[in-house]
Amino acid sequence: MVTIKAFTDLQQSRKLAEFLPLESADMYWYIAIKGNPKAMFNEVYNKYGDFEMPCWSLTALLELIPLYTLEQTTDGKVIVVSEIGQYSKCSEARDNPIDAAFEIVCWLIEQKHIKVNK
Repeated sequence: MVTIKAFTDLQQSRKLAEFLPLESADMYWYIAIKGNPKAMFNEVYNKYGDFEMPCWSLTALLELIPLYTLEQTTDGKVIVVSEIGQYSKCSEARDNPIDAAFEIVCWLIEQKHIKVNK
């Protein structure tokens, strides 16, 4: 059974939080750790000692991609295609659009087509 995601998972969120402005995230993971001193990366601690990790919905990810199309394959998977100048980049066929958009956003960051934090 395919899991339908509403936003980036924790691992994807951590990777994006390294590079993207946190204001581009439109959601947060809330993880109750009850004073656990182990920090992971880029967490924002609240007054209870728990942390919040920014995460991105499909809409937020697509807003980061300059020109894109979402396509569905014959087997029901999703591809995101980004047009950058004379080039286009296709994601691998994924079970959900979040993973396909995440792949393209990471590629755009690597190619320096998206402004990063640092």
